[in-house]
Amino acid sequence: MAAKQDTRQNIENIEERKRMMEVGTIPPPTNAARREFCRTSLLDFLVQYFPETTGLAEFSGDQKAAITRIELAMTQGGGRVLNLFPRGFGKTTISENAALWAMLYGHRRFIPIVGADEHAAKDNIESIKTELMTNERLHEDFPEVCACVLHLENKAQRARSQTHNGEPTFIQWGQDTVVFPSVKIDGKWSDSAGSIITARGLTGRIRGMAHKRPDGTKQRPDFVIIDDPQTDVSAMSPAQCTKRLNLIRKGVLRLGGHNEQISAVMNATCIIEDDAVDQLADHLKHPEWEGLRIPMLRRYADSHEKFWLEEYAEIRRNYNPEDPHDRRRAIEDSNKHYLANRERADAGAQATWAECYDHSAEHSAIQHAYNILIDDGEDVFASECQNQPMRLNQGGDFLTAGEINRDRVGTWQKFPADVQAVGFHVDVQKRLLYWCAVGITADFRIYPVYGTYPEQRQRSFEYRSVKRSIQQAHKGMSEELSIQAALETLLPQLIGKAWEREDGTTIETDCGLIDGGYQTGSVRAAIRANPHRSRLFAMFGRGVKAADVPMLQRNKGKGEIRSTDAAVPWIMKPDASERGTRNVFNDTNGLKTFLHRRIATDSGRAGSFELSKGDHRRYCEHLASSEYATETSGPHGTVLEWRQLPGSPDNHWLDATCGAIVAASISQKVHFSRMAQAVSRGSGGSRSKRNRVSYL
Repeated sequence: MAAKQDTRQNIENIEERKRMMEVGTIPPPTNAARREFCRTSLLDFLVQYFPETTGLAEFSGDQKAAITRIELAMTQGGGRVLNLFPRGFGKTTISENAALWAMLYGHRRFIPIVGADEHAAKDNIESIKTELMTNERLHEDFPEVCACVLHLENKAQRARSQTHNGEPTFIQWGQDTVVFPSVKIDGKWSDSAGSIITARGLTGRIRGMAHKRPDGTKQRPDFVIIDDPQTDVSAMSPAQCTKRLNLIRKGVLRLGGHNEQISAVMNATCIIEDDAVDQLADHLKHPEWEGLRIPMLRRYADSHEKFWLEEYAEIRRNYNPEDPHDRRRAIEDSNKHYLANRERADAGAQATWAECYDHSAEHSAIQHAYNILIDDGEDVFASECQNQPMRLNQGGDFLTAGEINRDRVGTWQKFPADVQAVGFHVDVQKRLLYWCAVGITADFRIYPVYGTYPEQRQRSFEYRSVKRSIQQAHKGMSEELSIQAALETLLPQLIGKAWEREDGTTIETDCGLIDGGYQTGSVRAAIRANPHRSRLFAMFGRGVKAADVPMLQRNKGKGEIRSTDAAVPWIMKPDASERGTRNVFNDTNGLKTFLHRRIATDSGRAGSFELSKGDHRRYCEHLASSEYATETSGPHGTVLEWRQLPGSPDNHWLDATCGAIVAASISQKVHFSRMAQAVSRGSGGSRSKRNRVSYL
């Protein structure tokens, strides 16, 4: 009797579980006309079904054009569309809702959304899931999807056993993947049955993406949405930009296989000039992408300077920072000034999106744009709002890494015959030594040669991923001893080298400098062990700012020797802790500016910079893509102050090249200030006869 009761109870439990897993009757769409009206129009879908996000305000003409391009790419296929939106123009929301449109109507079957990283991509999926769970208009008009979603109660484990009319729906509700339920309505599969949206980070697992449908069909992606594919850090690194472009080209755009050309839409914002997105938007470089740049202000106001950057900005910025209420007062005063002068202030200005402003604190999209420009600066406004990022190193007209590698590469493989001085510098890092030697002529043309110890097999590499390190070359040693051993191996190759010139003669190294800021004891020990130690010195960089007294104008200490060339500032001082030892100190800000001005000078001219025949991409990135200059004024004049870019990209050959110029200057064989005299005499191999003071 008890056994029969247990059996009956088990049957009842099974039936109850089946009832719990059964979605039940799915009602017809509440507004079938609205649903059908939006079938062929992404714009109407965004406006009708997302009143709190993309339907909140009237789209601008540029936004409508971008949405139309997305629609055509989704329905016609084969296109690669790049829409550059200002930050805050709803590009991510448009991307997510466009994916829903394509899935719900069956325009596409499998859409990966690719973000800058895994975390960003998962945020896209969470947003889409939230719409499916909470959007009342979607619930009304797409019940075959939303009823199944609501039935899960946001519990992914229930998806495995969900049924409709006793048949599995095969719905999936994961953190990075949503598979739409396979449901039959009036005997026909719904438009969205089995459709897939998945999220991936660009640098994560991209290749080999596929999904097996209930009928056994292997579904590959047929459309991809790329949403802001770069981070601030990756945009600053040319190496990472190249890596991400290759991932898009070789990975993302090959997801559809060979049988179908996959369509792609990328919605993004430029971060800096020549970043990955900026390169894709260049039609000459990438004609395969249809690029559209959308600025926040299509045209500045006629009174851009007079009203906005002088009158209005002065009122907005004029407040007491110690009073917590005074900034609010300044903002209100600037608002009043704008309203009183609005006709003059707005004249000539064209805002791309009239609804893009804080309606509670501002009065127009034009005012909103100028508030960003005034509060956050020209560089932020140029990139985040205008999609026309300012050139880095705006303090001077300097070349980019790509321009240096293209325009400053010559045909020489040995130093030119008129090179008169050679100096080198070694930048000391824990795992690697970066070195650069420069040959310099009488008219101060600079010819660099560079390398590392240990030498790396790869042409392009980053310090953090070096394959052959100092520790591998000198195993079993402490850090101090391994660096000393590395220097004792490298220095004889540089200080004792006879450099060949193109006329068949040779020239010796005049002076060598070694970075003394890291493991100073190891550096000094390596210098003492070298037979040419009288021409070797530890060097310490000092970033002299606009507020500081220039290095060569400071009071001269006992035993100091100074550069007589103001363009290449350095001081040699006796070391107080070690008798008979001298250290060199240089102005890093001045030298980096000096180097970039030499690079900006046309090759072959006096005071120019020229690389040897070959590809120098990675070296050029150290020179021009690792630091930026800001023009700063102070009591001692105007100075370009150099800072490392976010993400700390490699700058070691930049430091080594600047140091090598100092080393050549110490020889006193070349003098930039006398360059004009050398040019007037001709830049041949003969040296001028003059008394020189040797510091070696």
